[in-house]
Amino acid sequence: MYPATSLRYRLFVYISGGLLALWLFSVTAGSLSSLHEINEAADSQMAQLAQTLMQVSHDNDTVRNIVDIETLLASNHGDAKSNNHGFAVWDKDGTRLIADRHGKDIPFQTASGFSNSGPVWQSGSWRYLYLHDKVDGHTVAVSQRLKERFSTLISALWAQFAVSLLALPALFFLIHYGIRRGLEPLDKLSAELRTRDADSLHAVSEDVPVEALPMVQSLNGLLTRVSAAIGRERRFTSDAAHELRSPLAALKVQAEVFSLSNEREQPYHLAKMHESIARAQRLTEQLLVLSRIDPLSEVPDAEPVNWQQIAHQALKSANLQAREKRVRLQLNSPCGIENVLPLRGNAVLLELMLRNLLDNAVRYSPENSRVSLTLNRDGICMCDEGPGIAPEHMMRICERFYRPAGQTQQGSGLGLSIVESIAALHGLRLDLQNRPEGGLCAGLEKAV
Repeated sequence: MYPATSLRYRLFVYISGGLLALWLFSVTAGSLSSLHEINEAADSQMAQLAQTLMQVSHDNDTVRNIVDIETLLASNHGDAKSNNHGFAVWDKDGTRLIADRHGKDIPFQTASGFSNSGPVWQSGSWRYLYLHDKVDGHTVAVSQRLKERFSTLISALWAQFAVSLLALPALFFLIHYGIRRGLEPLDKLSAELRTRDADSLHAVSEDVPVEALPMVQSLNGLLTRVSAAIGRERRFTSDAAHELRSPLAALKVQAEVFSLSNEREQPYHLAKMHESIARAQRLTEQLLVLSRIDPLSEVPDAEPVNWQQIAHQALKSANLQAREKRVRLQLNSPCGIENVLPLRGNAVLLELMLRNLLDNAVRYSPENSRVSLTLNRDGICMCDEGPGIAPEHMMRICERFYRPAGQTQQGSGLGLSIVESIAALHGLRLDLQNRPEGGLCAGLEKAV
């Protein structure tokens, strides 16, 4: 027994039910058409017989009794029956001249035409045809039992029903067989998925019916995205474990050195421990940010951007670090701060993007220098007066955890990766260019 949601069960019910309904409709329509043809043929025969009797009655005014056909053909009457038909002839005075056994029961009338003695569904109803000759006054009547017509129809329908009764089970079997064969690719797909290992995320076979192909393609697309997401998580976990190992190992060594040092040396080692803790804390925060950004495919909670508030908050967060190095922060907006690209986005992510750019710019800027943040109609630009980025490192500088050799500034190697991810969510592209006069410009412009 198939469940109510089974596709095989539904197809069998719909197709079989539809064919059965169509068969019933065709039988009904055929029955009505056949009944019309039977009535037409029977009425034509009655009219022809009445016309013949009218011609014969002109030559004979003698009252006669008619012998039944079964009596005349006692030895070989075939399938002829006289109990369903009758006829009678009257003269101009209404005297019956000729009548068979059932014709004697036909009521006399001079109005020509067809009439019924009762409703068609009554077994004793007869159909009459009267012909009245106005010249000599003769009247001819022919009768037929209506049940005879329905008996003819039922006999034809019974033969058709008997054939259908034998054919329908075979038809239902063929429908069931055809559905089962048609759904075999889905059964194979189900078996493949059921036996597949949980770690197996490669695409499933697309050898399925055309109607099921979009579903399978969507499933393969989902498996591809899941595989990519799991790959990112595994790389993220591996990179995070690798990067956290360095500050934790340094912190362990510094703690051991601190325990062995005298009171005069302890403040120095304690400061180093604080630096390692701060590095580990910043790395952890950056990792948490990346873990939240990576799964996103579109900007969450997008709304019109208030760049004035976002820019001032980002500058405020970098102000203390800049003051320690005597770096002057400058905000420029030639087009008006309300027309900066993008016009819609997530304020928290955009502020985080600016903060990371400012942090890098201040971190690598020399003392008594300037960092400028410029907001334009076509994008954002962050320029500093630091050493810039060596050409051989420019292609890899946005990779996660990548830090060129010989770096003296603390960092996690995640800042630019975070900036690039947030920019991509907002339809922007990060472009890094060394300035001819020295320093680096980080531009954010609309992605093509």
